[in-house]
Amino acid sequence: MSRLRRLADQIAGLWRIKVVRRLLVVIALVLAYQLWLSVQTIGKVDDGVGLHPDADGRFAVDVRLGFAPERFHILQLQQHGRVSGSDRETVHLRGVSEAGVDALAHFYWIKEIAPGVGRTP
Repeated sequence: MSRLRRLADQIAGLWRIKVVRRLLVVIALVLAYQLWLSVQTIGKVDDGVGLHPDADGRFAVDVRLGFAPERFHILQLQQHGRVSGSDRETVHLRGVSEAGVDALAHFYWIKEIAPGVGRTP
């Protein structure tokens, strides 16, 4: 019991230090944000995405944003595939890998990721 009591006293002593307390709050906020990013990806990727990959295991996807894409969004999407055009709120990407789809799903500003309709990888 005395070991547990000593450990509890040491933790309580650390919590009294302002820098440690602030650091722990920042760590908790970052972890909460990462958890939120992971939770909000659920249901964002259509079941048909990646069903027909090319020889390299890549495929075409349509990324719906919910707003007209700006330069920033196009540049971010280009890191995960080749942009082959856009229609209003949808950007068409080719050559996207499974890891690229996972990375895209973590962007909070992407509403939906669907298979690239009528587009070849």
